[in-house]
Amino acid sequence: MTKSADFLQQILLLGKEQELTQITLAQRAGITPEALSRAKKGGDMRLSTLNALAHVVGLKLSLVPDAPLREKIDSGRLFE
Repeated sequence: MTKSADFLQQILLLGKEQELTQITLAQRAGITPEALSRAKKGGDMRLSTLNALAHVVGLKLSLVPDAPLREKIDSGRLFE
């Protein structure tokens, strides 16, 4: 499963917990229910679409440092 598919599954689960149907979730994100269905089957989607879906359920996509990289930055060994 791709990362975007993992994220989509988390969004769908949270939407279900909020009693949102997938049709409602899609419409509130500005996409068609068919587009959501294709994304679920294909396991990939545009970042902007994923972000819109996340926003509907109260999530925010963000980038965080990878732990090994963070350790190099903190120790001053980033370019070694």
